[in-house]
Amino acid sequence: MTIRDILEKVLNNYLQEKNKTLKNNEFAKLLRSGLKKAVSDDFIAGNITTEGSVGKGNWATVPWIGIFDTAISNSATKGFYIVYLFSPDMNSVYLSLNQGWTFFNDIYGRNAKNNIGKVSAYWQNTLANRTDRMTTKPIDLTSSLQNKNSLVSGYELGNIFSIKYNSDNLPNNDQLLTDLKDMLFCLNEIKADLIYGWH
Repeated sequence: MTIRDILEKVLNNYLQEKNKTLKNNEFAKLLRSGLKKAVSDDFIAGNITTEGSVGKGNWATVPWIGIFDTAISNSATKGFYIVYLFSPDMNSVYLSLNQGWTFFNDIYGRNAKNNIGKVSAYWQNTLANRTDRMTTKPIDLTSSLQNKNSLVSGYELGNIFSIKYNSDNLPNNDQLLTDLKDMLFCLNEIKADLIYGWH
């Protein structure tokens, strides 16, 4: 199974699967395993881990697959990480260098949006490993929703760089792997700066 296979499977099946029971759902299990079945052991090694989420108790509006460096983050609630965010209508998926919204919301309350925005802007202007395929344009996960969900808005606000893939035009697996590796270079750059203060 490749990264492309997994993304395609989620985009093509998630809306139908949402009508089924979440408990013991095989499709949900595949998503929760992240990219473990799609990338080699030397990719997911050392501090790098991967997992996905389809929601707890109820199916998530925006399912995701995350790649974490446990030296700086081991969950989507705080720190910096890489994540595939699937749009609620399943028309697209974003590969995003992102940061945990829950942390900002808990610490800063009403000023959370302002503060997370400042952090995003700082890294957008600082990271040298950014490629031409990465954009700082906002990601859109909420325009197709009737009810705004603060967690989903948080993914939008936490975005530093992203690459958007449309479901009807997914790149080949080699390109997806290259994009992911490029994002990992950016994550490593953040890590080096946070831990060693390098620039």
